[in-house]
Amino acid sequence: MPEEILTVVNDNDDEIGSAPREACHEKGLIHRSVMFFVFDGEGKVLVTKRVQDKEFFPGYWSIVLGGHVRAEENYEEALSREIEEEIGIRAKPFFIATFKKRIPEEKENVMVFGITAKDEPTLNRKELEKGEFLDLAEFESRMKVHSFLPETEILFGILKGYLSSQSLQKI
Repeated sequence: MPEEILTVVNDNDDEIGSAPREACHEKGLIHRSVMFFVFDGEGKVLVTKRVQDKEFFPGYWSIVLGGHVRAEENYEEALSREIEEEIGIRAKPFFIATFKKRIPEEKENVMVFGITAKDEPTLNRKELEKGEFLDLAEFESRMKVHSFLPETEILFGILKGYLSSQSLQKI
């Protein structure tokens, strides 16, 4: 498999070069990624458990799916690829937010999207051990007993803000 080349960016997301994925992680270079929430028809969100052989945080739980934006891609192209790779469905994504992920293992400028799954997602078993749709209360309970990715607190705030804005728009 060819080495994954990522665009190196600054805090403002301006392109400043490119580097292999491994070098980005080893040297703490900021790069781009996409993340997406998967909603079912009832407003529940897909929560997944990562496989045990993931490079970072094996066996941890997450409320988003996603991955790196490759050097030859923009955010939207990477998003389409990741949706297909991770859950094998086609869906019309919608933009939710951006944030800067800055943890020792990775430094990323992240665009967060959402999709509504009309069909049952088919989890990529090379990436995901299992998954299920949960409402917010179920998810909060799960957070107390399972290990979740470090950015989960930020993403949960983004999710609650998004769902709250959707409720307000329906009034």
